[in-house]
Amino acid sequence: MSISIVAIIIILLCALACYAFISQYIEKKRAQKQRVLMALKTKHRNFVYMLSGFPPHFLTGELIGLIYRALIDTCEQLHQIEPNEIRHQDEITLYTNQLAEVSKNNSAQRMRIENPHQMKEIRQHLQELQRFVIQQEAVKTVNKVQFASYIDQIKRLNLQMVVDVYIYQAKQAQQSGKLRLAIHFFGLARKMLSTENATHNYDKQIIQLDEIISKLDEKAQIQGMPKEETSGADENTTKEWGNYAPADENWKKKQIYD
Repeated sequence: MSISIVAIIIILLCALACYAFISQYIEKKRAQKQRVLMALKTKHRNFVYMLSGFPPHFLTGELIGLIYRALIDTCEQLHQIEPNEIRHQDEITLYTNQLAEVSKNNSAQRMRIENPHQMKEIRQHLQELQRFVIQQEAVKTVNKVQFASYIDQIKRLNLQMVVDVYIYQAKQAQQSGKLRLAIHFFGLARKMLSTENATHNYDKQIIQLDEIISKLDEKAQIQGMPKEETSGADENTTKEWGNYAPADENWKKKQIYD
């Protein structure tokens, strides 16, 4: 076999090896790009779902602004990967405008939620938002002061949700003629607010609950109603809703929105 033939074979083998290496590299990059793309789209979908799950004006301006900024950042990353996808740029513009509107009208409005299904959904969204805030602090996207402020706001919203649950159950008991049980649940709502009332933010609500409890107690005494067993109802509510306080540091490991 001549030297030229050997050289040609060697060149062909090298070319095939290079082709295989390049093809493998391109496929690896394509798969990596697809994984990043799918992760970003999932992240985007989670934020949109979370945002749509809160009633209008339920969140504070800071919290809803945090979600909009995260959405904008996600859309910008999607636009870099898919520059020909017009939808990403449109959503960047949309969320930027909505963020500007939030900055102008950033006050949350207190509203009582009385739909049990909606209560559970909002509660879940608050937990997801809390996880996101913890993750953002872990990767240093928000500083400790911002983190403390966000967590405090979420804690207050969670507290109000649990209070709303007790008030809802109190009204249900009242409608069923179980005045003592209603007093019990109104009392639990009052106790939770009193525990967190160091800054007197809940004075008005506590006074209103005191008046309701007093009137129901008078009515129950007039009707000669004995005290009812309430521990079971209290235990069921506690199991279902748990603590309203922020989660522990282990949630930092669940970086759902990475």
